[in-house]
Amino acid sequence: MICNTFKRLSLNTWDKISQSRAVNFQLKEETFTDLNMLEIKRNHPLKVKTKVFTKHEEGINGADWEWWFRNSKSQWIGFRIQAKIINNLSYEFEHLHYQSAKTKVFQCDKLLQKSLTKNAPKVPLYCFYIQSDDKKHLTKWTCGTFPATKDLWGCSLASAFSVKSLRAKASNHLTDLEPFLKPWHCLVCCTGYGGNDNIENIDNYVKENFPIDETITKELDLTTPETFITEKPPQYVLSIQENEKNDNIFTEDEDLRGVIIYTFDKEDQE
Repeated sequence: MICNTFKRLSLNTWDKISQSRAVNFQLKEETFTDLNMLEIKRNHPLKVKTKVFTKHEEGINGADWEWWFRNSKSQWIGFRIQAKIINNLSYEFEHLHYQSAKTKVFQCDKLLQKSLTKNAPKVPLYCFYIQSDDKKHLTKWTCGTFPATKDLWGCSLASAFSVKSLRAKASNHLTDLEPFLKPWHCLVCCTGYGGNDNIENIDNYVKENFPIDETITKELDLTTPETFITEKPPQYVLSIQENEKNDNIFTEDEDLRGVIIYTFDKEDQE
């Protein structure tokens, strides 16, 4: 089940960052993103489709991934994800509030704009790769499905709205982000949010745990969607689902590094 895979990847991420800290070797977020996407596909080859677009120079400005989940009723829900990794020494997430020197646009604002499109809006999230041996960190467990396990914070999610709210004070330390973090497995594991299937449950989970800040949507002149469920995802997503090996699938979105699609089946309902 996808739930078990997400949990295992969190544990692995926590462990690898711990190993890197022990030898003073700072890993990069794209390393974990690529390896985690690989493991999801390797463990669920019949349910997962992926596409990596021409790799742009990520540098400090990063590159986005889109996650799409679908069910047998042709309902979809999408996520736009920007990854950040904890600094081994400072426990900060460097460049969390990155601003383009050329355009003066903040990365977080761009993530929100790319996500909250009028057609097929996506949930704007940050994925944080985390590890800490400090007992003062990550003390409030937020998952109601599984008992507290600190290592499961290894891959954690937070809303782009929450990240933007931290910008005024340039807050980027783990302790600043803690109130907003959710273990990423909850997205696919925690089934107590109602609805008839996984897609509706995820949509309800998102509404409760990653609410839209309408003050920010008004500031950026963005549309507030009533739901993130759609039957019409972008054409490049449909093309990937139809044939991921097709080399003629393109997107004009230069910030999109790749797409992963997961199809829920009866096993995931159990």
